[in-house]
Amino acid sequence: MFQRIKGAIDRTIAEEQARARDHSPGATAPRASSSVSRSNSGTSTVKKARPKKPGQDGAKDADAGAADTDPAVFEAAFVIDDEEPSRSATPMPPNSHEQKNAENGDGKTEVTGEGEKSGTGTGNTGKDPDKNGEDEGRKSEGDKPIPPPKATTPDLPPDVRAKLRKLDKLEKTYPELLRSYRIAHGRATSIEPFERALRENTPLTTIKDPDALTEYLNQLNLKGDMVMDELKRVSSEKEDFKKKYDAADQEIAELKEKIVALEAAKSITETVDTEKTDTGVGTVKEEAGAQTSPQASAVKSPIQSVVGIFSPKQKPVKDEDVSKQDGEDFFSYDNEIPQLQADVDSKNQEIQKLQSEVEDLRNELATAKENSASLAENLEKVSKELSESRDDSAVKESLQTQVSARDIEIKTLTDRLGKSEEQLKELEAQLEKEKAATTAVIKDKEERLAETCALYSELETGLKKVTEAKAALDTRIVDLTTEIKTLRQSKTENEHKIDELNKQLQVAPPTPSTTAPSESLEIPATTTQASASSKKKNKKKKGKGGAGAAAAPVETHAAGDTSPQPPASPAVGPTISELQAEIVTLKQDVTSKDGQIEKLSKQRKTEEDLREEIETLRENLLDIGQDHVTAKDKIKSLEAERKQLQERIAELEKALEASSSSVESNGKLQAEYASLKQEFDDLKTRSTTLQSDLGAAEQLAQTRYKDITELREVLQKAQPELKSLRQEAALLKSTKDELNAKAAELRAMEKREKEFKTEVSRAQRLAADRETEIKTLREKLQSETNNRLRLEDSQRVSGRDLRRAENEKIELSAAAEKAGRELQKLQDEMTKLRPRVKELEEEAAKLRKENEIHREDADLKTSQYTNAQNLLGSMRDQTHELSVQLKESQAQAEGLEEEIAETRKLLGERTREAETMRRLLSEADERATSKSRALQDRLEEAEKERDKFEHEMLSSSRRTNRQLEELKQRVRDLERESKTLSEDKEALEGKEREWRRRREELEAVESRNDAEVAEMRATVGNLRSTLDASEQQVREAEKAKNDLRRSLDDYRIRYDKLAKELKSVQARFNTSSGIGSPTPTGRASMESSRSGSVSGGAGGGTPDTAYLKTIMLQFLEQKDNKLRAQLVPVLGKLLRFDK
Repeated sequence: MFQRIKGAIDRTIAEEQARARDHSPGATAPRASSSVSRSNSGTSTVKKARPKKPGQDGAKDADAGAADTDPAVFEAAFVIDDEEPSRSATPMPPNSHEQKNAENGDGKTEVTGEGEKSGTGTGNTGKDPDKNGEDEGRKSEGDKPIPPPKATTPDLPPDVRAKLRKLDKLEKTYPELLRSYRIAHGRATSIEPFERALRENTPLTTIKDPDALTEYLNQLNLKGDMVMDELKRVSSEKEDFKKKYDAADQEIAELKEKIVALEAAKSITETVDTEKTDTGVGTVKEEAGAQTSPQASAVKSPIQSVVGIFSPKQKPVKDEDVSKQDGEDFFSYDNEIPQLQADVDSKNQEIQKLQSEVEDLRNELATAKENSASLAENLEKVSKELSESRDDSAVKESLQTQVSARDIEIKTLTDRLGKSEEQLKELEAQLEKEKAATTAVIKDKEERLAETCALYSELETGLKKVTEAKAALDTRIVDLTTEIKTLRQSKTENEHKIDELNKQLQVAPPTPSTTAPSESLEIPATTTQASASSKKKNKKKKGKGGAGAAAAPVETHAAGDTSPQPPASPAVGPTISELQAEIVTLKQDVTSKDGQIEKLSKQRKTEEDLREEIETLRENLLDIGQDHVTAKDKIKSLEAERKQLQERIAELEKALEASSSSVESNGKLQAEYASLKQEFDDLKTRSTTLQSDLGAAEQLAQTRYKDITELREVLQKAQPELKSLRQEAALLKSTKDELNAKAAELRAMEKREKEFKTEVSRAQRLAADRETEIKTLREKLQSETNNRLRLEDSQRVSGRDLRRAENEKIELSAAAEKAGRELQKLQDEMTKLRPRVKELEEEAAKLRKENEIHREDADLKTSQYTNAQNLLGSMRDQTHELSVQLKESQAQAEGLEEEIAETRKLLGERTREAETMRRLLSEADERATSKSRALQDRLEEAEKERDKFEHEMLSSSRRTNRQLEELKQRVRDLERESKTLSEDKEALEGKEREWRRRREELEAVESRNDAEVAEMRATVGNLRSTLDASEQQVREAEKAKNDLRRSLDDYRIRYDKLAKELKSVQARFNTSSGIGSPTPTGRASMESSRSGSVSGGAGGGTPDTAYLKTIMLQFLEQKDNKLRAQLVPVLGKLLRFDK
């Protein structure tokens, strides 16, 4: 690619030189001298400069580092850059000694000038010497003789001719390039005034954001539309107000006329009343005569017309009076006086009516005046607003046309300065407020965290207590199971005894019925004594059954002595007494077992109390969880506030950047701006610290929330056990009260078995879910710890520069996500580095051979050395990341150990579940014992009934044999009942068999659980094997790390050797460049060597493409602008760009 660019440039040079040679034969020597003068910008020899445009030097002096230069300057630079490769073949004219000296100076300074170009990093140091050289060339134009063109043409070497041919080919593309550059330059120069106008007249600063410009224009259009709408609305309102005003004026005129008429009528009526009161009857006569007089003034007055309007009765009265006065005489006073009085009364009434109407009209006038005043005010306001709007529009137009750009700039600058100062003050106040708010919020969070820590410690203590109580309950349950087993055994023994007793009872009744009455009398006596003893036993329950049993055989012996049939009675009596004694002992056992059951029930009650306490603790835990949720919500709100603060800070930064453009014009405000910027940076650092504190608080809240969730899961696991215990207690109570609910209990047990199976499956699912959650949490913790370690390392490394530190943090966060890929990248880079090292060794050999190469190659090697050092630094970072990954693998091993501990816990839980199943079996046995007790109670009731019958036989001993037969029938009924009891017993035995079958099924379930436990152990073994494999991988990673360290040490040794050799080469170059050749033959040799080196460099540029690719990738991947600025000259030298 670079060879193509060089070939194209050489082609353009050759074409231009050929074109110049064809068109103007005398232009080759000045062009060559101009190229020499440009190359020898650091010397003070006499040269001929190329003629330049008048604005070129001024543009350079005005803006030396500006990017948008004039197209003429670009053209001159383009020509000079194109002609620079022809310096190696410039001929030496033999005319003057001055040109020889100049050429010798060229030979000296070509190396130094180009060395200065290669040595400068980013400066513009080569511009002032160019100017000096050009000025000196201009001064010495008249003194320097022009060499003849014929001497240059035949001496051109074939390389220059080929380049001239290439220039001829490039001649077609050059004007297009120049034209496109001029167009681009024109656009770039037109952008600045446009942006300046945007800054001065709009809130926009650049053309880069067209969306902001469209929004601004849309806002202006909206403003115009709103103003037009307001004008239309105001004009319509004005017209409405004018119409209302005209209507109100008309109403006011009419009302004024009415008021005038009313006031005149009122004055006339007042004068008439006063005349009447003063004159009396004579005046009445005069009035009557005046009424008869034919004067038209009083009749045709407007007052009378108005009175006539308001009093319609007046005119007919007047006509009647006139007719009467015409018809009657003046001397009839009696008839006229009452008429006059009636007239006076009617007029007084009319006057009162008129006064009330006048008052109403006055009120209406007042309201009309108020309305008219308000309308007038509104009209005045509207007219003022219209005039102001018109005046404002006129003023704006006149200001836009009259005010000049300088006044606008001054005003905008002053306004911006004032606004910036006000904004800075406001921002400082806002920042202080936000600081106070954030500090208060952080204090609240810390206090809440302390409270949550205290609650967490309390909960931990409560959980410890609960676990201890649970362990005690487990021990109690084990003890109870042992006791239940013993009771079960005693139950079985009692059942056997009861069976034997029933058999004996069935054998005992068939005694001879035809016994003597004396025998029948004696047997009831013995039975009464036995019944009395049994009653005493029922009252006292202990210690007195033996005496009754002893008395019974004595009496039976006495009865045997007195009985006439001695062989039959002594055989039956002792068997019954023994049976009764055994029944008494069995009853005592039953009572003792009832007492034990009561004790067990009390213990169960205490266990229920403990469970209630556990429920209260769970509720407390739920409350605390809700508090944590609220705290999380508050943390989210704080995060939103933090985002708002960041947005405000960004706005403040934008405002500060906008104010910085105005502050640059004023040197006085720069110190204040710097101080404000420092304060802003301090606030930024504080905000970052606050963000880190918030992150730590969030992490603490998350850990607390995770602990609470784990506690909740523990409680949820304890819940089914508590529920099962409650159900068992309820079942114990129900078994005491109800005997008929046995089948329902069996069904409930079957349901419970199914529920236990489902619970086992749920527990397995929960265990799997917890394992996955734990894995994810561990991965998150590992990533967070890795991020924290990397951030700490980056803070240690980047303590000097805050921006650099932020970039490194971002890179570290990105590197945390790419940690898995970087191992492969390390290996790939190692494989890439080995051929690179070989290439470096080859380049070192080339450096040893080529001791007389130019300083640019040495600079290239130094840049390669710096890049190699950067690569070494990256390798060190990668080794550090390998160590971090080692730590991660160790943490994973620890996590696997924790998982093994959790599996052990799960095994313990499975054993506990098996114990619960055994407990359920024991409870079933207890129910069977309760059934046997119920049977014993029935037997006791039967015995009581038998005692009652015997007592009746004692009372009815004197009755007939019929009563004996009835008693025998009753005995037969009792036998039937005993048979029914035996049948019930057989049914109970069948149920016991069913219980045993179910017990066997439960044992099969236990065996399955044992198989699952074995599978879990197998999984634990697999986990251990995976642990061993991971440890082997860690060892292999450590071995690879050691290998990398060894290779790095080897690379360091080789680089040190290369650095020493480079230093020696640089020293030799310095010595060789200091010694100049005074003769033209030395210059020719240097130029030939340089041309050979250039051609060699051109030829050797092909194998360095991989190196150039790596440097370009580093330049593109680098985010720090400073490091990019350091890499720019290296790229320029590699690509052989000129300044």
